[in-house]
Amino acid sequence: MSRGRERIPQPLLALLLLGVLALTSAPIAVAAQPAAVASPSALQACASIAVDADRLACYDRLAGRAVPVAPTHGAAAVAPAAVAKPPAAAAPVAGTAAPPAAPAPPPKESFGLYEAEHPKAPPVAAAASLVARVVALGKSGNGHMTVSLEGGAVWELDDSDPLLAVGETVTITRATFGSYIMHTPTKRTHRARRVS
Repeated sequence: MSRGRERIPQPLLALLLLGVLALTSAPIAVAAQPAAVASPSALQACASIAVDADRLACYDRLAGRAVPVAPTHGAAAVAPAAVAKPPAAAAPVAGTAAPPAAPAPPPKESFGLYEAEHPKAPPVAAAASLVARVVALGKSGNGHMTVSLEGGAVWELDDSDPLLAVGETVTITRATFGSYIMHTPTKRTHRARRVS
């Protein structure tokens, strides 16, 4: 008895060929159907929906895709019939939410703290700079100069500044790669890092 290639039975082979033909012809049939063109007002209506899942469901309906779950946040849906209408006849979607207002910047007390400015949730627009009065000067454990500002923030400078005094106002701005620069009244600049 020789061990050669085993033959596939004819009925099974026929079923396999039919399955392959069915799988390859389905995309061709779908591609052959003319796609409806979404009107600009229908696209704008979808774009104005604030909730991501509802906006995606709106675009899916415009594309003719089946949407498994209806929007849950009360945003109105754009009916697929709106896709076939000419741009002038498409009515704006009623009840869509207005874009949310810009979030307020974090308070001065958290300026420069990594945990406050880089939360795990979507980040809040951070302040571009901080202007504050110096309330105390000192040295850190590694010998660098520290500057305590009103509000309780303590910043460590890379270099010491013998001209900086208590009561003066400094400005701290963002620099590249998440670093900060402290500008003093005597026009000196220092790389700074917030320690508390």
